Amino acid sequence: MDKPVIRISVRNMVEFLLRSGDIKSSGYIGIQGLRQGAKIHRKLQKEMEEGYQPEVRLSYDISFDDFILTVDGIADGIITTQDEVIIDEIKSTFTPLEMVEQQYNLLHWAQAKCYAWMYMAQEDIRDITVRLTYYNVDTYDIKQLQQNFNYEELHDFFFDLASRYARWVRFSLGHVKQRDRSIKDLPFPFAEYRKGQRGLAAAVYRAIRDEKMLFAQASTGTGKTISVLFPAVKAMGESMGDKIFYLTAKAVARQVVEQTIRIMMDAGLIYKSITLTAKEKICFCESMVCDPEVCVYARGHFDRVNDAVMDIIVNEDMITREIVEKYAKKHRVCPFEFELDVSLWVDCVICDYNYLFDPGSYLRRFFENSGDYIFLVDEAHNLVERARDMYSAELSKKAFMKQRQLLKQLIPGAYKEFVRINRLFIQMRKKFERKYGMLIMDFPSELCRHVERFVHAVDGFLVDNRQTKVDEDLLELFFSCRSFLAVSNLYDERYVTYVIRDNDEVKLKLFCLDPSYLLRNACSKGRAAIFFSGTLQPLHFYKDMLGGEETDRIICLPPPFPPDNLCVAVAGNISTKYKDRHDSCELLVRYIKKAVEHKTGNYLVFFPSFEYMENAYELYRLLWPEDHTIVQTPNMDDDERKDFLSCFCENPARSLIAFAVMGGIFSEGIDLAGERLAGAIIVGVGLPQLSLERDLVLEYFNRTKGQGFEYAYMFPGMNRVLQAAGRVIRGQDDRGFVLLLDERFLQRRYLNLFPLEWRYYKRVRSPEEASKVIANFWNK
Repeated sequence: MDKPVIRISVRNMVEFLLRSGDIKSSGYIGIQGLRQGAKIHRKLQKEMEEGYQPEVRLSYDISFDDFILTVDGIADGIITTQDEVIIDEIKSTFTPLEMVEQQYNLLHWAQAKCYAWMYMAQEDIRDITVRLTYYNVDTYDIKQLQQNFNYEELHDFFFDLASRYARWVRFSLGHVKQRDRSIKDLPFPFAEYRKGQRGLAAAVYRAIRDEKMLFAQASTGTGKTISVLFPAVKAMGESMGDKIFYLTAKAVARQVVEQTIRIMMDAGLIYKSITLTAKEKICFCESMVCDPEVCVYARGHFDRVNDAVMDIIVNEDMITREIVEKYAKKHRVCPFEFELDVSLWVDCVICDYNYLFDPGSYLRRFFENSGDYIFLVDEAHNLVERARDMYSAELSKKAFMKQRQLLKQLIPGAYKEFVRINRLFIQMRKKFERKYGMLIMDFPSELCRHVERFVHAVDGFLVDNRQTKVDEDLLELFFSCRSFLAVSNLYDERYVTYVIRDNDEVKLKLFCLDPSYLLRNACSKGRAAIFFSGTLQPLHFYKDMLGGEETDRIICLPPPFPPDNLCVAVAGNISTKYKDRHDSCELLVRYIKKAVEHKTGNYLVFFPSFEYMENAYELYRLLWPEDHTIVQTPNMDDDERKDFLSCFCENPARSLIAFAVMGGIFSEGIDLAGERLAGAIIVGVGLPQLSLERDLVLEYFNRTKGQGFEYAYMFPGMNRVLQAAGRVIRGQDDRGFVLLLDERFLQRRYLNLFPLEWRYYKRVRSPEEASKVIANFWNK
């Protein structure tokens, strides 16, 4: 049998094995390095001495007993003369060159020495010179350091590194071999498939096999998580996918994924997974500043982290936040950086959307280039708005003004750019006739130029003052500017620039109208992407907005529960439009009262806004003060949410009527199974609140598709309705009703959006008729 070939670049091998020292906030050379590095390299290479060969690709194979390790990379330059051969490695730096001495950065030497060995082996030479060429980005000065090495020295150095890396490769190959063997024998971990599960699992498998996108609508109760994970795991076992990324916005969903993997492991699967936790949640340091003077976990982190990674991957399979924290404390390493390193060695990474899609925080270690990855995107209906937010960016005059004195005192170069940026903001402000308002502008190319120079200047300051505590507001402005520049590089006709004035404050935003192509670009970093949700309706809208193309696939599964388990009634004689709300409020609360009078149980009433909800709640309490009611309040903390949900007990002694907001914390992501919820009353068609940005989206899709209202308001609104209604039936044995209160639901364009399980809806014309329909349902 042929040995497997494992490839790694010189840089990645060196940085992984030889990293040492502290984590510091100022790893900032990468910002300008990414943007200017290639340009600087080309400039210097052109200016080098005669006989300089730029960008020489080198590779070396080492055959171990059980695999072949291929180490490759590109040497910046090689100079060959009659007397010597020089390997040149070019590095950009902000550090003053007088501080760059022979031992300045041992990783740079190690990388160049590897290239030197590979060239010696290729050309069969015995001695070589290694040169480091440092270029100061601020002063444009150059400093060169060099050392001479012989064949034996570099042979021993290179093979020592390769042998150390082979330890990691052997562990990974051994695990994958065991994993694939267990996957081959893995049965579906339940006695039988639920209705629709087999069809969904087959569609997921085929999409992964054929390297496609799949958009799947599967009602609650289908068992979506196992239906997508099981075929994805099976595909991995057949060499279709090196790693699964399970992407979801909610902590509760991440816990469900962990439970599902545990079920498969109990059925015989050998598997390793990690759940990534955001830095602000997992950081042990209260200030969240990566300062080795303050944080013992940052101090010496890189001296210990490889031992910590090997310890956890050898001894743990399901790596949760608690497990990460346990090992991070044991080895005294930063838990956030540690979990990112561990993710390289597991089979499944469970994480938030931003780790793939956000241009400012995606996992560069995976997605800088493409890989054989499987993306499973849960609750995908949430991703459209999240993507719009991730791919937009804003700058404010006030944020710059707050740093005026600090910039003037400490960073003259940044202050110079601040003056120019502020002048541009003032020019924008003068375009307004009043002190408040909004204007559409062309792309702000001049502002972007000055913001880039501002970032460059602050960047240099942060590097030069890496041991100094930096003002947090300055850091926040710095990162806002970086995000702004990242988004500015994505800007095209699917964006719009607008400016808002509020008295002296001016804000400029690059607003993403259509994120679909950016989502598709992100998904192209893997082999297949599966978007799924209980409410991915209308499917054509979500396929379009999530980056699907004509050849990508859709599947809509029938509900897994009997149709008699759900009663849907639509009231056609009530308007909940803003102008009619006051006049129809008494009729509305009578509908609520009549709907809940036939069965003692828990009921949720969903409203389109807090104001509307509070007015209806007060009127209901006035008319029926003896009823048990609770109401959602804005900005509830975790304890308040738990208290609210704790009221939904099984088989209550008296009915509970809970008032909540559509699109809020209680309209999705909560599971009130069994007898914990008897019905949902939904007030209005869920239209998002009118806003400047929504209207810009409307105008864009009117222009491009002739469906502006649908794309900006109607489809997102109906999805909120479906999410709220989805709280009622959570399992195959659940029963309950959904009462829709708005005459617009009976318009053809809304009826066309009704899911399959609503096809037998009942039209009612009064609270009394609604009461009769619901009574008949409970009496069946």
